[in-house]
Amino acid sequence: MARLLFTARQFGSLSDPVSSCNIERLSNLVAKPIQIMTQNHGNQVSVIEQSVSAPVADAMVSSNKEIALVVRVADCLPLLLYSTNVIAAVHVGRKGLMNQVAVNAVAEMKKLGAAEITGVVGPHICGQCYEVGADIFSEVTDAYPATFKKQNHLDLYAGLVSQLPQVKLSNINLCTKENTDYFSYRAHGEGGRQVGVISL
Repeated sequence: MARLLFTARQFGSLSDPVSSCNIERLSNLVAKPIQIMTQNHGNQVSVIEQSVSAPVADAMVSSNKEIALVVRVADCLPLLLYSTNVIAAVHVGRKGLMNQVAVNAVAEMKKLGAAEITGVVGPHICGQCYEVGADIFSEVTDAYPATFKKQNHLDLYAGLVSQLPQVKLSNINLCTKENTDYFSYRAHGEGGRQVGVISL
């Protein structure tokens, strides 16, 4: 059974450069080594067989029960995926939705033997708050009509649900812009990052 958690502002930031103290605290909390990635809004998926230095990727997949995977976010979606024997941590922002990083992560999970896959999305900016320019709005809603929340506002979670119909997804419904317990670039222009953590 997978174990999941999402941190908040009170835990401290895990933005770059990552605090070794906070990594150690997180590792102690989950009682496993922590695996982070160097996120760049791409669609690369790194398959983690053992602890490595932070790979350049926006998704990590593993079947190793001795490692906890971490995704770092402020307003983007921290997506944690799991089956009975495989887990994934995925960074899904607007660019990640468009380049289908979550689709790639699910494909890699299936290669490792994942069957029924479930996903949980942690705190992120909600559709009522995520305002973008008209050009970006048109581009994203044309590709994923479900993202249309209101004019020039995108609901990335709804887009992700439409993108992954074979995955049972749930949303903990906490908006980082509305809730001061979470870091938010949109709300405060800050560089702090909370995390989603998953392990088998």
